[in-house]
Amino acid sequence: MAIPTNTLLIEGSFSELAEELAHYIDTIRKTQTEGSVHAEIAPILDSLREREQSEEEASQTQQQQVLKDRDEALKKLVVASAALNAAPEKEITAAYNLVIHLVRQSSNPGMFLPRICAFLAKPFPSAPQHGPSIALSILSTIFNTLAPSDGVRYHVFLAVLAVIRTSSSTLAFEALKTQLKNQLSHWITAWNIDEEDVEKLHLAIADAAKQAGDDEMSYNHLVLALKAVPPSESSSDEARELAVRALVSALTYPFVFDFTPLTSSDAIQNLRSADPSLFELLEIFASDTLDTYEEFIKAAPLSSIHNLAESAEVLQTKMRVLTLASLAASSPSRSLPYDSIASALRVPREDVEKWVIDTIRAGLVEGKLSQLKGEFLVHRATYRVFGERQWSEVQGRLMVWRRSLENVLGVVRSEKERFIREGMAAANTANESGRGEGGARGGAGDRRKGGGHHREVDLVGGD
Repeated sequence: MAIPTNTLLIEGSFSELAEELAHYIDTIRKTQTEGSVHAEIAPILDSLREREQSEEEASQTQQQQVLKDRDEALKKLVVASAALNAAPEKEITAAYNLVIHLVRQSSNPGMFLPRICAFLAKPFPSAPQHGPSIALSILSTIFNTLAPSDGVRYHVFLAVLAVIRTSSSTLAFEALKTQLKNQLSHWITAWNIDEEDVEKLHLAIADAAKQAGDDEMSYNHLVLALKAVPPSESSSDEARELAVRALVSALTYPFVFDFTPLTSSDAIQNLRSADPSLFELLEIFASDTLDTYEEFIKAAPLSSIHNLAESAEVLQTKMRVLTLASLAASSPSRSLPYDSIASALRVPREDVEKWVIDTIRAGLVEGKLSQLKGEFLVHRATYRVFGERQWSEVQGRLMVWRRSLENVLGVVRSEKERFIREGMAAANTANESGRGEGGARGGAGDRRKGGGHHREVDLVGGD
């Protein structure tokens, strides 16, 4: 959606333009005088013309009547505007721009624009090839002629997404992605829409992204739609359907390894009783290992759980990667022998490095492989869930680090005390040596002084 605001420049009074549109719709519908749109709105337009001529001098009551007449005429015109989809391709844009111009003169444009958007989201029989691009152009015009905070923009945007989805227009979706990333949160806030509409919006984006082949974006908006489900509605059929869809997507998409956003959803938690097998599978992928997974599918075949058998290979691959991540996170020594990894993942020893590399690519671990030592040295590992057990592990590691630091501090303290003792001893030795040398020098001085005095006595005695 473009940022600048568009302005529609169409000359003529409301009654003149409304009459022109009515005749045009009747022509497309091939409707005779009886039952035509023009016949239905003619009395309203006659009354409206008289008031429009003196609109500047009209009283407030008369101005209100003008708006009321316009709305009455628009109710019939907008409903009949569905016929514009069958207009010749070159005339569709101009015809819809005329409708938009008339609607903007209503006392409440938001009463009519959602219906027009719904028409634009449907196919154009006369323009099977260029219809989607025409619809998107008209919808962009509507979107950009509305104030940024106008809630009607929500309905326009839903229609844009519907056109992109039904037309499978990958290019149009790619052009929209930047706006979604940079503006969507601001739009939702500005439009002041409720939780139900937020959920509907994220679902529409998820569907459009899925159709365009962007599975990652589709999944992210499914999760956002789940978050928008209010707790009071989390057990409804619609919420259950959304929860199942999001959970199956999370399990089968090869790029999803973090299940925390799902486990924190009330709608997902309600699957514990509504769909226990699927919920148990979530718990296994969230915190358990390959062994538990294989035991589970023996008791509950994947074919009996939402056709997950079709994704059996993806599920097993993901479970191996998650198991290795848990193994790395729980290893106290941070050193994983190849044999331990091979045993936990049920793979040959020669395939261990491949699985470690896959887990590193998934962003779950970081470390260094040593073929010589046959071990994987873990530098960092991501917890799949962070609960009581993980806090206990962190506490244990902190205690180990604390003891190590205490040992280091003890060594530093001992060395410091030894250094001080040795320094004091060296200083004492130096002082004692200095005093000895000073005494010897003092005695020699006395002797010299005494000798001098003796010589002075001798000289006196000589006299």
